[in-house]
Amino acid sequence: MDKYYSLDKKTQLLLKKVKGPIVIFGAGGFIGLNLLKSILLYRKDVYGISQDIKKSWRLIAADIPSINLRTCDLNEMTQVKDLISELQPHTIFNLAAYGAYSRQREYGKIYKTNINSTFALIETLKEQGFSAYIHAGSQSEYGINSRKPKESSELIPNSHYAVSKVANYYAVKYYGKIEKLPTIHLRLYSAYGPWEESDRLIPTLLSKGRHKKLPPLVDANISRDFIYVGDVVSAFITSAAKMKRSIYGEAFNVATGKKTTIKELVLNTKKLLNIPYQPKFGTMANRTWDLQDWYGNTAKSNSILEWNAKISLEEGLATTINWQKDINYDFAYWNKSE
Repeated sequence: MDKYYSLDKKTQLLLKKVKGPIVIFGAGGFIGLNLLKSILLYRKDVYGISQDIKKSWRLIAADIPSINLRTCDLNEMTQVKDLISELQPHTIFNLAAYGAYSRQREYGKIYKTNINSTFALIETLKEQGFSAYIHAGSQSEYGINSRKPKESSELIPNSHYAVSKVANYYAVKYYGKIEKLPTIHLRLYSAYGPWEESDRLIPTLLSKGRHKKLPPLVDANISRDFIYVGDVVSAFITSAAKMKRSIYGEAFNVATGKKTTIKELVLNTKKLLNIPYQPKFGTMANRTWDLQDWYGNTAKSNSILEWNAKISLEEGLATTINWQKDINYDFAYWNKSE
């Protein structure tokens, strides 16, 4: 199973430059778990942090060593201070968030988890010093300004979650530019791959496709910038390794830079899995935040971080299909969510 988390040679070398100990807040989430599993293949001074590791289905199913796990609620400052005091981390990846999914609708919890805890965590880290703080932002920060925006483009959020992520960005920018702290904000596009929530588009599409079926689908022309999770992991490691004063407080898009329509995604899946049926688009209502053109601009990430997505959609889908088969995806933990 390690094949799903191995890093390319360039990223392995960069990981060696990342100063430890390393902590990953939100390690029970989809991207957080992949980041934790990947780093654990090469070094042991990394700790996955979750609100309750005993209830985190991913951490349980992925069989993470208990020595590399800690429970901490970011909204409880006593717990945060105790954790930082114990581990004294130098590199912090913060992927903890609430509200990214349509079922997460508690607005107060969105702002408390995504904004208040960010300020509190960085203030706590300041007391001991740190080498790199990398915050997981979102493509949703651009909101309706969604057609290949640059990091400097206007942010027009169109959801409470997006508003909270914009606030995160300005917090990271403030700490980096004004207080001269080593902070970076990564705006993640539509990541997919092992351990993604079972009710999301690609896991559902591939799971049903393996049984020669297709799920209900939205408008064929809705587009996304689908990026394989392994490339996202590489972006986090790269940004930490390349932290320097000139990029403190900067935002970087983590995307492929390619527009993929739902039709293109489904036809790719149909070909990979030899599905005999024609897809029926428009059989599922578009979500309120669906925009026809939603894809990223990676020029800044390419030039400054020297990072780019390497895994094609076809390769990423094929790898995810193999992973589903290997872990018997249709059973066990897949009706649960965090």
